[in-house]
Amino acid sequence: MKYAIVFPGQGSQSLGMLSDLSNNFSIVKDIFSEASDALDLDLWKLTQEDEEALNQTENTQPAMLAAGYATYKILSNEVDLSPICMAGHSLGEYTALVAAKSLHYFEAVKLVRKRAELMQSAVPVVLVQWQLYLGLMMKK
Repeated sequence: MKYAIVFPGQGSQSLGMLSDLSNNFSIVKDIFSEASDALDLDLWKLTQEDEEALNQTENTQPAMLAAGYATYKILSNEVDLSPICMAGHSLGEYTALVAAKSLHYFEAVKLVRKRAELMQSAVPVVLVQWQLYLGLMMKK
């Protein structure tokens, strides 16, 4: 059978994600620990205890990369995976690159954090421009 593996993007996060898997597979916390080392913050604790912080883009993106990669590693350790391709929705494409061994995980964590910071810094500018545009349109 031919199949692809597709990884989710931002918006799929939830407080306590992977807690059940971590009880049965130590690799979950190992992967989150490596991400924590790359970011100098306890990413596992954040995903388990702080919903507000988890939903901040600069934390969500590394957390989703770690969650997707941990899930992939568990699955690949349990069954022989041979997908014809891997892909991802937006942020998920980084997880696909790591799973395909095209990007090193530690570097990917730092990269998606930077990506998230840049995305977040662009939001206020876009919102201001959009508000100005709407204001001009309403005056017509």
